[in-house]
Amino acid sequence: MKKSIVVIPTYNPDQKFIPYVEELIAAGIATIIIVDDGSSEETQHIFRNIEAVPACTLLVHETNRGKGAGLKTAFRHIQATFVEETAIVTADADGQHAVQDVVRLLEELKKEAHGIVLGVRDFDLEHVPRKNAFGNKLTSRVFKWLFGTYISDTQTGLRGFHSLDIPWLVAIKGERFEYEMNMLMVAVHDDMQLVEVPIQTLYFGEERVTHYKTFRDSGRIAKQLFVGLTMKKKLVEHN
Repeated sequence: MKKSIVVIPTYNPDQKFIPYVEELIAAGIATIIIVDDGSSEETQHIFRNIEAVPACTLLVHETNRGKGAGLKTAFRHIQATFVEETAIVTADADGQHAVQDVVRLLEELKKEAHGIVLGVRDFDLEHVPRKNAFGNKLTSRVFKWLFGTYISDTQTGLRGFHSLDIPWLVAIKGERFEYEMNMLMVAVHDDMQLVEVPIQTLYFGEERVTHYKTFRDSGRIAKQLFVGLTMKKKLVEHN
């Protein structure tokens, strides 16, 4: 059976992050890689508590480099540390991804020999903020118009990968939120299998800790969509 790893990049998490990690461990996840992306001194007690847990590995960026950089740091660590084939799920630190859904993606990965598994939300539910629903639906439609493939949740952070795909994942350009969109564009260019798994759609209002800047990061993503349409090589680092 494939080894299972959960990757969580985080920047200035709140106190609820610790019980979330504990829930993942209680659900049977034996390896969790957490990337501290240059968090403030005020949050270091959270990381010290987590680092003391045997199931957790803490990787640290001295300065804030962005979500994409955090994911690639974790992928490189997995590549250098684990010899056996591994199922990898990336999750957000803000509690938006239910533990049951993380486990579902890991189970789905073990059924699929290739490709990417996406945990997709339902933006038609009444409790979803209008601006979130509108932005996500619009991005999905633009993606379909540009690339011919409809992805119902292009901005989901709950994604599953096979460790054999790590060389491909770390070659994709992008250090911040645009990295995840670049990943989808390259996957479509390369005809990779994309499997969608419905997940819970969780929003916590003002209590949610998020570092997604609506206008700045949406603009960066929109720009990347058009870059991806014109030239795939701009999305991939070449050694």
